[in-house]
Order: sequence, then C-alpha cells, then structure tokens
Amino acid sequence: MKQIALILTLLLAAAGASAQEVFIGADFDTRFDNREHSDCNIDDSHTFFSMRLTPKAGVIWSEKNQLVVAVDLLQDFGDKEHKFLSKVDPQIYYQFNSKTAQAVAGIFPRSLLLARYDPFFLGSAYSFYNNRIQGLAAHYKSQTGSFIEFALDWEGMRSYQTREKFRILSGGEYKGRHWYGGYVMTLLHYAKTDNTELDEGVVDHILLNPYVGYRYEGAYTFDARLGYLQSLQRDRRTEEGWKAPKGGRLALSVSRWGVCLLNELYVGENMLPFWDIYGYGLYAGTPFYGTPKKIYNQTAVTYNRRFFNNTVGVSAGFYFHYDGVGLGLQQILKVSVNLQKTVYRPKK
Repeated sequence: MKQIALILTLLLAAAGASAQEVFIGADFDTRFDNREHSDCNIDDSHTFFSMRLTPKAGVIWSEKNQLVVAVDLLQDFGDKEHKFLSKVDPQIYYQFNSKTAQAVAGIFPRSLLLARYDPFFLGSAYSFYNNRIQGLAAHYKSQTGSFIEFALDWEGMRSYQTREKFRILSGGEYKGRHWYGGYVMTLLHYAKTDNTELDEGVVDHILLNPYVGYRYEGAYTFDARLGYLQSLQRDRRTEEGWKAPKGGRLALSVSRWGVCLLNELYVGENMLPFWDIYGYGLYAGTPFYGTPKKIYNQTAVTYNRRFFNNTVGVSAGFYFHYDGVGLGLQQILKVSVNLQKTVYRPKK
C-alpha cells in the first residue's frame, strides 16, 4: 500500500510538466452471487459476496496517450482470516487511444476488452475475482462497430508453489444493420511448478466459438445468436493425444426498459474432460458445459440499468440452469459506481 501511494504521489507531482490532463477517479463494485445447484449433476451450491474499490489517477499527453496507476482493494464479506482486506492488487498501465485503435500494456482492467468472453470461456465469478489482465491487448474498431482484438494475459509466473500459466484471448465481429457474425477464441497454456516432487501435467487448452446473429432494435431489442463450440485439449502427462469435444449453442433474448428475458441452449459433448483432475485451475468457464447428458439450458430474467449520468449501475438476475439431470437456481445482484474528474489541465 505504501509503495502504491508513493507511485501515485510521484505521478501527480511530475504530471504538470508534460501532461495535457491529469485525472483522478474511483470504481466501486459489489457483487452478490447465490447458487443453489444441489439438484444438478455439475457445480456445487455456493455463495459469493464481495466488494471492490479501485481508486486511480492518470495523466494524458499528446491527446492519445495515458498512463494510469490504480489499486484494487477487495473485501470478501464475512472474511475473518484477514485483518484488513481480503486482497490488494495494483493496476499500472499505458494506454494508446485513437478513433479506431487502442493498445494497452501493463496490468489493466479486463473491462478494456471488447469481445464477449461469455461463461463458456470465463465465468462471471472468475471475471469478477480475476478482473485484471497482466500483459498486452490491442484492438481495431471501425466506425460501424466492427472490430478485432488480441490480448495476452500472463496469469501465473512459475515458482515452487505457482504453475506457469498464460492465456491468449482473441475476438472479432462484423456488424451489419441487423446481421452480425464473428468469433471468440482463447488458448490456455497450463504448465508446471518448480516442485519436481509433484506429478504435474502440462495442459494445452483451446476454445473456439464462431457465431452468426441477428439483432433488431426498436420499441424492444431482440437478439438471436447461433454458434459452434469447438475445443482442443491435451494433457501431455497422459500421452493420449488431443481431445476435441464440440457442440452447438443457440441464444435468444428480448429486452426493454432494462429488463431482459433470455434463453441459451447448448447441445454437445462434455467440454471439460479434465475437470476431475484440474478443476477450476484449468477451466475458467461455467462447469455446466461439462454435462455428461449432452445438454445444458439456461433461462434467465435480468435487469440492467445505469443512473445519475451513467455513474451508477444496477444489475440483477435470476438464472435457471438445467444440466440434463436437475434444475439449479442462481441469483445475482451487482451495484457499481464509476467516477472520474479532471484535476489539472494547462492553460493554453
């Protein structure tokens, strides 16, 4: 904490000489996630309840460049194992912005990514508790909203206790007036620790989701999206070669006034063949795609709106999960606050 405060002070002190703008801000997020999945074959019942405060400061120069320093202060409600906070992590990154391109390097928030890495790739709890990208990201976005992006997230530096782990993420989408099409892809390398006494495997895990969709926006918003899911996974320890589970997914949603009714149907093979060995260490998405019954359906009613000049967000939802065996219920409530203010702008 002292080191981060010193960096923030030095950044603000040196900013006046060359900066076009100095800003400060804070992001606040609280998330309640209750899962009642005892009747399902996959995923346990559990409750997550946490908050995060991220104060930040940054400088902008030459209009397109900015350097940002922030700190994530995370508290799990009911946590009695830590005296002060459950977790403290830094964010320090450089960001280049133009009308059509963005590049980021350092430790930066996952919210800067454009593609929709939905729960097939990254579960909602994973994205909240792992909200930072440690590496690089870049994207190009046209005036019509079409885009392509690439990111590298170095999630684990090899040590005696930590596995080497990095993830490559990419997504792209072409947008027409109503029709759109694109892809999302992740590649995970899950390697060993430095502890040679452990019998650890090295796993390569690739997920690919090309899709097409139709979106209508008028008195209400309707969206239909059909995608193909393909995975390639290999545990080098077993020497059994590549496993290639696949399936298809149809997502339908109707929304108005912030209220959305949606349904997602997956039909296909078990996408988590190494779950019993590696669990959440390897798989960041929802475990429901590991259904042995070749079907998973999610029906949800959600509410999502922003207030007070887009500074306060409220999101809530009831999610019903069916994995071919039983029905599970998930309730999520999120409140967010995003504030930013310019504190210095040199006179011209």
